[in-house]
Amino acid sequence: PASPPAAPVVAGGARHGGDQPPVVMLEWCIDWGTVKKLLTNATTSQIIRDQFGTEGLRMFNLLRESSPPQKLEDKQIFEICFVQPLEGREILNEMVRRSVVNWQEVPRGGGAPLTASFWLYYVDLRRLNASLLWNVLQATLNLRVRFRLEVDKGRLLESRQGSLTKKEIHALKEGRRKEDIIERSFLVLDAALLIYRMT
Repeated sequence: PASPPAAPVVAGGARHGGDQPPVVMLEWCIDWGTVKKLLTNATTSQIIRDQFGTEGLRMFNLLRESSPPQKLEDKQIFEICFVQPLEGREILNEMVRRSVVNWQEVPRGGGAPLTASFWLYYVDLRRLNASLLWNVLQATLNLRVRFRLEVDKGRLLESRQGSLTKKEIHALKEGRRKEDIIERSFLVLDAALLIYRMT
C-alpha cells in the first residue's frame, strides 16, 4: 500500500525561451503501518486456519472483525457461522485454552447461582498477538523435536542406501517426504515469527 501523493512539486521548465509548460512531479511513499497491519492479519488468518480449521477461522473472524467487536454466546456464534454445536464447542474451548479467544461470565440476574450464568466469547486484540507469538514458538519447538525424530529414524537407512530392500527404500522415501514437509512448515513459522516481532 502506498500513501496518497504529497502536494505536487512543480518544476519550472523554461528551457527554450520559457515556452514549455512546467513539469508536475508526484511524490509517493509506502505506508509501513498499513503494510504491517495487512501482513499481521494475513498471518493470523493463516495460523488460525491451520490450527483450528475453516470453522475456527469463521468463528474467529466473526468475533474479531465485527464493528464494534462483539461478545457473543456460543449458540449465537454457531448459528451465524453455520457450525455444528458439538464441533464448535470443542474448537472454542481449545481457542480459549490457547488464549486466542477469551470468555466472560455474565450472571443472568442478581443472586443467580453459577449454573444460571452464561458465557460470552470475545477476542482481546491487545493480547492476541502475544498469544499467537507464543503459539508459534511452541509449534516451532514441536517441529524441531519431530524433525529430530524423523532424522534419527532414517539415519540407519541412509547409511545403507546400497543394500536396502524394497520395503526399506519405501520407508526411506517416506521419511524424506516427512522431513521436507516439516522443513516447509519451518519456513512458514519463521515468517510468522518475523511478522509478530515487528508489531
